[in-house]
Amino acid sequence: MAYQKIMKSGVIIESVAKTVVVNENNEALVLTIGEYKERPDKSHTSDLPGGQIEIADGESEMAGAIREAEEEAGIVIDPKRMVLAYTKTRGFIDENKSVSFFLYIANLDHTPEVVVSWEHESYEWVPLEKLLETKTFRPFYKEAMEYAFANKLL
Repeated sequence: MAYQKIMKSGVIIESVAKTVVVNENNEALVLTIGEYKERPDKSHTSDLPGGQIEIADGESEMAGAIREAEEEAGIVIDPKRMVLAYTKTRGFIDENKSVSFFLYIANLDHTPEVVVSWEHESYEWVPLEKLLETKTFRPFYKEAMEYAFANKLL
């Protein structure tokens, strides 16, 4: 598992992908991060299934998002149900790093059984119309979901 790719220039490349999993009732799966010792500010906050992409191993962003949904929530998503809704790349000059963020939407025709991983302490299905009103997400994912709502992707 190699989450970083180092270019000849020395620039570190990373990708992170999350998925808004939507069930047949127009509810989104929201996970709650458990105790996070390395980053206490993330502990007990809202999250979406997803995480770092194994780009150095050749994993695509969509494949990584699907893998992460299965690892973090026990949900197997058919790639045909995945839609890329938003992406953005941000440079971290102090770290000589470029990180690309991806938000996918997976519209399911059922409510899958959820089995949370060790990273999360709980989950809930939240009506889409209340998602941004009742939950606080990290800035990129909030921006991405606002874009998805504004453009009727959600």
